[in-house]
Amino acid sequence: MMHTTLGVEKEIGQTGFLHAIVAWTKPFRMPDFFLLSGYLAAGIGSLHWRSFVDRKVLRYVYFYVLWLAILTTLKAGTTPHSGLANLIVSFAFGLIEPFASLWFIYILPFFMLAAKLAEGRGAYLIGVGAILLHLWAAAYPFGGAYAMISQATTSTAINSFALFFVFFIAGYLGRHSIDALLTMAGRRPFLSVVTLVVWVGLHSYFLHLGIAGVPGLTILFGLLGGLAVALLALLLNRANGFGWLAYCGRYSLPIYLAFVIPMAASRELLARTDFANYPDLMMIIVLFIALLVPLVLERAARGRRLGFLFSRPAWARAFITKEEI
Repeated sequence: MMHTTLGVEKEIGQTGFLHAIVAWTKPFRMPDFFLLSGYLAAGIGSLHWRSFVDRKVLRYVYFYVLWLAILTTLKAGTTPHSGLANLIVSFAFGLIEPFASLWFIYILPFFMLAAKLAEGRGAYLIGVGAILLHLWAAAYPFGGAYAMISQATTSTAINSFALFFVFFIAGYLGRHSIDALLTMAGRRPFLSVVTLVVWVGLHSYFLHLGIAGVPGLTILFGLLGGLAVALLALLLNRANGFGWLAYCGRYSLPIYLAFVIPMAASRELLARTDFANYPDLMMIIVLFIALLVPLVLERAARGRRLGFLFSRPAWARAFITKEEI
């Protein structure tokens, strides 16, 4: 939604209602992503090292390198006077400086590695270190009202690691507490709804006051927002009519990898039509296309020659024995 909204606004020079929603979600949008990523990475501590490297490092390396090659090639194809030399330079640069829409895939293996090392007393040290890193990165904000970004250094990878690792490690180390919270919430759905309503009010109020971006408070608002999203997901999972959302969740990786292509293409095409006069409608259409096309592409490619786009082939996997799984 953020990429769609900002891209459409830049393309047609108008703003829509999604503009305000994107700004409202800024304090918890990426913290939520990494909090739940850490929570869902609960089993990495028991993995054999070779299995860990295969599942939590090589997997992300494979998809990052593959889609970096695809996206840089497509970008070069739409850039005038861009030859093979520029393509190679862009690809090589992407191995050091993460490609815009793939940056989170670039840093996730580093998060996984740090979390696997978080055992015993080391967990507390890593937790304290994560808080200090966040405070440092958050002191150099960049991204305006729409994205939580740091410019502490010139490296996106370093800035992003420092800014968001605290949320990942909180999800990983606090997974049992999160489980207990969600179990209790599942037994009291009415109280859960009331809690969400109160959170929405408080979040909106403090965001209006302008304190949600204060370093340190950014951790609080990020964690509370992440837990609110988890609570909302629990309630939606029990309701009817949200199977499509669960499907998007199961296949979120294809969406994240490929959404930028249909998003950019549909945005440029619609900008040349009368839809440019209706920014709200245009944003909704572009957002829908950016979500739907990757899912359709993944389903069409599954088990076929193009399956490698979203599923690692055998040659890209480490050799693992049964004892190491």
